[in-house]
Amino acid sequence: MAGFWIKKVIAKSETKETADVTFEPGLNVIQGRSDTGKTCIVKCIEFVFGGSMKTLSTPFKPSSGYNEAIVVLASDEGEITVSRKVGKNQVEVSAQIDGIESGLYNLKHSEKSKTPDFNLIMLHLLGINGEPKVPSNARFKPGRLTWTNLLRLFYVNERRIDDEVSIIEPQETYEKTLFMSSLLYLLTGRDFSEMDVQSQREIRKARKEAVEEYVNGKLSNAGQRKERLEKELQIFSGIDVEAQIAQMISSLEETELKIASALEESKKLLASIMALEEKSAECNVLLSRYKNLKSQYKADIQRLSFIVEGEVETQRLPRVTTCPFCEGKITPHSHKSYIETSKAELGRIMLQMQGLVETEKEVKVQQSKIHEELDEQRKKRSNIEEMIDQELKPESAKLTESIRGYRAYIQISKEMQIVAEFAKDWTGDLDELALKEQDEKDKEKIQYHPKEHFDSQFQTAMSEYAESILRECQYQGLAAARFDIKKFDIEVNGEPKGASHGKGYCSYLNTVVALMFRKYLMEHAIYNPELLIIDTPLHGFDEDDSEDAPESMKAGLFNYFINHQEGQLIVIENLDHIPHLDYEASGANVITFTKRKIKGERYGFLNDVY
Repeated sequence: MAGFWIKKVIAKSETKETADVTFEPGLNVIQGRSDTGKTCIVKCIEFVFGGSMKTLSTPFKPSSGYNEAIVVLASDEGEITVSRKVGKNQVEVSAQIDGIESGLYNLKHSEKSKTPDFNLIMLHLLGINGEPKVPSNARFKPGRLTWTNLLRLFYVNERRIDDEVSIIEPQETYEKTLFMSSLLYLLTGRDFSEMDVQSQREIRKARKEAVEEYVNGKLSNAGQRKERLEKELQIFSGIDVEAQIAQMISSLEETELKIASALEESKKLLASIMALEEKSAECNVLLSRYKNLKSQYKADIQRLSFIVEGEVETQRLPRVTTCPFCEGKITPHSHKSYIETSKAELGRIMLQMQGLVETEKEVKVQQSKIHEELDEQRKKRSNIEEMIDQELKPESAKLTESIRGYRAYIQISKEMQIVAEFAKDWTGDLDELALKEQDEKDKEKIQYHPKEHFDSQFQTAMSEYAESILRECQYQGLAAARFDIKKFDIEVNGEPKGASHGKGYCSYLNTVVALMFRKYLMEHAIYNPELLIIDTPLHGFDEDDSEDAPESMKAGLFNYFINHQEGQLIVIENLDHIPHLDYEASGANVITFTKRKIKGERYGFLNDVY
């Protein structure tokens, strides 16, 4: 798969300094105030790509002083510089790619001109050799596959962003078939000749026969299903089902209230039990401390008793006044007695010991009362839990099951109605198939209708993309989304995009449509430039105070841009409206025009244009 990306856009003037902006692969955000030249950049791109002199005679305001636009394109093969001057229907090409010659190219096709068409270069960049012919009307008239005809796929300008009709499919009849054929060529590489369409017609015939067989099988199954349902309904014969359901729901609500009340009471008892257990634990801690203190007191009593007994025994010993060895006189030393002090200390400790024993008894009595209360509370809670588990919950389950059974009656009744409706629809489908067959037989000549040739999974895939992108963008009030292949546009919640909202939502949803096609082309197309330019996706939200989107929805869209940077995506938005996100952290290239003449800031795209 070939592809390219825009590397640079340049504006030249004969009197002013050249202005330019540089882009990168991935996400590029051009943000700025009004009238700073944001749209001028993409107009330069459109102008160089082949913008018609009728719709885009110049990308510049006459007073700007600029008269030439240049776009530098890059691909895996090399770079191409394309320049176009105002008033010219030709571009000057400087190429560094094999197979593309530098020189002058026509933007408007002419059989008589010897100058080659610029269209050949753009198709080459897509990987398409030559200039294929595709059907341009129902009679298979061949038309040229052109880049300008396909450009609406890859560039959503400010003029189309808020359209209520499809921004992809042209509204002009003469353009519609050629565009659809061109799109099919990008997807399939096929030109859908008359012979090819004849083959397709045979395929459709075989498909119709298969559909008939399938529908008839469905009708047979529906009849069998209806018969079984009717037998099941006989069980409820003579019963006022609605009244029974109402009565049971009332009983169920009453039972559920009883369960809730019992659970609340159990919760309170549990809190009380936990508090009592905490008090019991505190008593255990105190008793443990008293035990340790009692042991200490006993040790002190033993120590003091030993001192007193030692003193008494010492006093009973005879005093030695003469040395047994030298018979010298021994003068006895004065001895201090600890008997009285020890007795006093011993008395004090005994009193403390007595007080400790009494306190210990009081704590044990308190703990005993706590245990009694604990037993009582636990018993109450056990009784409540038993009532919930053995009475209330079984009753609730029984009522619920009964209600489910009666509701099955209602479901069966509805299913029977649905079966009947489906059978009616299927019968109608068979009639419609028969009418289509007759209509085709009445046609003498095969006609070409491009929408008939899109892959059968095209609409399914596009619908899936629509819903997934909107959900990722946090689209407000999303229930369902689909792609309507007839309108070639998105539907949200069963309504066209402009049914209940204004321009702001149209711009938002048109952006989503562009992203859907970008995704489909990336995943399914044979030829794809991997380029998408969107000018002001939030355009229109500021025009009416009643037409506003949640900030989450706006941020969701731009977060999608950040999270899906495949290929090249260029987004232009007003600085006042763009969500405040960290674009650069994601690797995005951000270009900001401040509309302020301050050093270090860029006023706008063009120099000296205020």
